[in-house]
Amino acid sequence: MGHNIEIFTSGCYLCRETVEIVEKAKCADCKMTEYNLSERCETEICLAKAKKYGIKATPTIVVDGKIAIEGKPTVEKVKKVLGM
Repeated sequence: MGHNIEIFTSGCYLCRETVEIVEKAKCADCKMTEYNLSERCETEICLAKAKKYGIKATPTIVVDGKIAIEGKPTVEKVKKVLGM
């Protein structure tokens, strides 16, 4: 069963690397969404979600509605969080 993965970024190189790492580590059924907080979303949903989750730093990875990782992870850490 796939997970809902949300990545909060700010356009920095660590954020770009984090998106690449999650892309490599996630399962085929996982849904991944990136919210770049340095670029306001058209509907501002990214800011509302960041506030809802209490995002304090970027990159931050939220899995199934809960903050799972703050900062740049390893592929192994992402897989562990996803139960793989």
